[in-house]
Amino acid sequence: MLIIFAKYLWHNMHLIDKNFREILSTQLVSVAGGIIAGSVLAVYTENLLLIPGMLILLPGFLEMRGNISGSMASRLSSGLFLGVIHPNRIHTKLIRGNLLASFALAVVVSLMLGLIAFFFNYLVIGVYSMKIIFIPVVAGMIANAIEIPLTFFVTLYLFRKGHDPNNIMGPFVTSTGDITSIVSLLAAMVIL
Repeated sequence: MLIIFAKYLWHNMHLIDKNFREILSTQLVSVAGGIIAGSVLAVYTENLLLIPGMLILLPGFLEMRGNISGSMASRLSSGLFLGVIHPNRIHTKLIRGNLLASFALAVVVSLMLGLIAFFFNYLVIGVYSMKIIFIPVVAGMIANAIEIPLTFFVTLYLFRKGHDPNNIMGPFVTSTGDITSIVSLLAAMVIL
């Protein structure tokens, strides 16, 4: 039944609004990204469980990436539509401020997540491990180094091509954020 509906939509896309097409396609990308991120997480679950408190840290860390980058994409697209940000001038004070604020916010929230996981480990489980504080900070820096420029350039690219970044960037950033978060957590565990 779902396949028949998908075929019907595909063949009659000219009847559907442009915004609906953009939203539908990005939701499909988001589902695919979630499946990829979940598969990577399932494969490396044993590695994550080696460090006590990682399961406390994981949900907040995964949500943080999409929320911060999604907010940044929304601010950028609003600025583009209002005309205060021009897609061809990327070296402005407003853009630098948004990029710096997003990066700083992600590092501060990563540190807070690490502290919460550390205190939970210490008070509830009785494990004293400072590593749980530094893993999300290092992983947050790695993920931000990928996710923030990706969000910035894709938002500008979509706007230049005539698409509405507000329709596309939310699911896109959530998908890429989940994948980069899991990979960066695994990389931070290897580094530390």
